[in-house]
Amino acid sequence: MQMRRRRRSAGHRVWVGHRFTAARAAVGGATLVASLLMAIGSAHASGLSEVPVSSLSQVSVSSLAAPPATTPAQGAARAPAPADKPVPVAKARPAANVFRGGQQYVISDKELCSTGFAVTGSTGQDGFVSAGHCGAPGDAVETQNGTPMGAFAASSFPGTDYAWVATNTQFAGSPTVSRHNGTVAAVHGAAPAPVGAAVCMSGQASGWHCGTITATNQTVEYDQGLVYGLTATTVCTDSGDSGGAFISGDQAQGVTSGGVGDCASHGVTYFQPVVPILKAYGLTLRTS
Repeated sequence: MQMRRRRRSAGHRVWVGHRFTAARAAVGGATLVASLLMAIGSAHASGLSEVPVSSLSQVSVSSLAAPPATTPAQGAARAPAPADKPVPVAKARPAANVFRGGQQYVISDKELCSTGFAVTGSTGQDGFVSAGHCGAPGDAVETQNGTPMGAFAASSFPGTDYAWVATNTQFAGSPTVSRHNGTVAAVHGAAPAPVGAAVCMSGQASGWHCGTITATNQTVEYDQGLVYGLTATTVCTDSGDSGGAFISGDQAQGVTSGGVGDCASHGVTYFQPVVPILKAYGLTLRTS
């Protein structure tokens, strides 16, 4: 059985009991990085606290009105009518580029991963959560067409597999996850789903796939070291889905870490729960 991290990258191959390869995608189609994953933990659920909620703000644009005309006093000489002048109008701000869960982003012009959930940082900066193995703090992030998007503000891997990307002012996060068919799933909170619950994943490589949660608090071995506290699912993913959003109903669950096989072989996938990411970096999940 083949185990994969869900990021694609140029690199070497390592065999650890099962075959594990990286799951972020290399720009230009380079060889998959080998790694990963031998599940050695046992399942148990743990209580998690409620996630703070923030709402999207709206910006209104006003225009400057021309001053009212005045009537000259009776008998006063009339000045010649001035030539028509344009009325000054405030310029509208350019519309922000909206991102949502499960979309592609490029790291340092080399590798591809998927956006997780939209968040707000402790200083009010927009961004999104993703997998820690996708990038290191300071790594530049851009869209698939090369538009600068932001940079990794923080990242942790191994031990845990999470990160958050702070986006620039040209981008605004949507509290939704793409189903890759023209529709979206709304995010209303982050209550952890139990074993046996239905869960779906949105990623830029494989799209939208669903399954069930089979175990929680799993320990997984990557070639870089152990990752603790992952959740196992029957959902399939492909290379490039790293960081993609796992959602159960309207509740955010986590970001794609790695898995066994792929969608052609009906593989399984582990995700990093989202609540520990929010707590670690003081983030607020954006909800609708």
